[in-house]
Amino acid sequence: MSMLSGCGSGSGQPTNISYRQIGICKGFESASGPVTSKPDEGYAFFKIETVDNTKSNKAFAFDPKLLYVDQTTPQQRAKQLWEWDRHFASTDSRIPKNLGISLAPEKMIPAGGKLDVNSFVVIPLGVNNPSGGPEANKLAFDLLHDSGNSENTASGQIRVSEGIVFTKTNAADTKWTVAENCKELTFK
Repeated sequence: MSMLSGCGSGSGQPTNISYRQIGICKGFESASGPVTSKPDEGYAFFKIETVDNTKSNKAFAFDPKLLYVDQTTPQQRAKQLWEWDRHFASTDSRIPKNLGISLAPEKMIPAGGKLDVNSFVVIPLGVNNPSGGPEANKLAFDLLHDSGNSENTASGQIRVSEGIVFTKTNAADTKWTVAENCKELTFK
């Protein structure tokens, strides 16, 4: 299990999003034909388990489209935000329809509230270790959250996962491979 957290947002305790990585695959058959990733990419599936806002004194707008995996190299990170290599959650409706899963919903969680999500986010991303991280962990991905506040970005402040703690519930030593067919993944 790993935990990632961002800066506090002045809302008391941070919101906790617990999730686990399900797997990575290259594509699947749909009614309209094959859906495949680019050659050096794949689809990473994450199950969002809960969004726990019980320790916060402010409502939290959970928007899964703001979840992403950062594959930025150290050289890119030294540049402007728009040069970063961030891969956001897909909204492609063919994915849940053909794989029999539900995508995580957008939801307002009140202060002191908790939402059992038990739904998925899918992020198309590089599987050839574009961020140059440790080779042993090149297919283990962590979720982050974009604050979505362009005012902060314009002022040069980059707010990643502000006021959010991510808890990844996979065992730390989990090894990942890339399945050719997304239907080979176990969505439980």
